[in-house]
Amino acid sequence: MPPITCHVLDTTRGKPASGVNVAIYRIGDLPTDGDELVIQDVEPFAVAKTNSDGRVTQWSFHPNRDLTPLGIVDGSDWQTLQPGIYKIRFQTLSYFRSTAGSSDASSRTFFPFVEIIFNIDNPPDEHYHIPLLLSNHSYTTYRGS
Repeated sequence: MPPITCHVLDTTRGKPASGVNVAIYRIGDLPTDGDELVIQDVEPFAVAKTNSDGRVTQWSFHPNRDLTPLGIVDGSDWQTLQPGIYKIRFQTLSYFRSTAGSSDASSRTFFPFVEIIFNIDNPPDEHYHIPLLLSNHSYTTYRGS
């Protein structure tokens, strides 16, 4: 299992949100005391789609990037987690459109995507789990286990 996983629950339907497109980014280094946080404009280093249980348990890594500084070996095995500022982006508009007819009010959402930005401390914990509780007009998240 990779060191960062996530889980999306559709609270409107009371079910796991399957088929949500997800991307993960490392957007900066941890700031040192007194320093401002500097966010880098980067492409995702991996993407995934939530499974039938609404979970991402495996990432597809960017094929043309050297990911060894992120602890990803041979483009497929995420062995270690590097400290820094990370972001997970959930494509919620396409999810809600796919779960309802185009004229159905449930296909509408106030948030076309949800971005969750979080710290991976130094030294990092072994595993980070990011749950997203999602409805058409609200969401909440927390650090899971």
